[in-house]
Amino acid sequence: MDLRLKELKLYGTTSTGGDLTVNATTPVFGLLYAVEFIDGTLDDGGTTIVSCQNTASGTANTLLTLAPTLSNADAWYYPRVVVHSEAGAALTGTSGGDRTMPLMNGVPRMVISSGGATKVGGVILHYLEG
Repeated sequence: MDLRLKELKLYGTTSTGGDLTVNATTPVFGLLYAVEFIDGTLDDGGTTIVSCQNTASGTANTLLTLAPTLSNADAWYYPRVVVHSEAGAALTGTSGGDRTMPLMNGVPRMVISSGGATKVGGVILHYLEG
């Protein structure tokens, strides 16, 4: 399989209440490599959640949650998830080799809460797709 690195920008302006939800216009099927957080003019102390909304199953897969202390400046994040055995048990190790890139299968979504009234910001998703 020939995987190519792609990017998807989820960016916008918060409401007067300080909240923002941005959905991608098309679904993605790939592996999330990195999330580039763009602070823009957002107020410090907000929370940012990046997820993938699977329209077939109706479930959401949370890819990254940035707590208020992490949503204060431009930054790069490399989310990884724990792998499991064939019996479903989490395989945890101490060197980090037990992690893999999260699967994106659906419509990517970014939600910002408490970002300040009419402020701009968002994320760029860097992902591998074949």
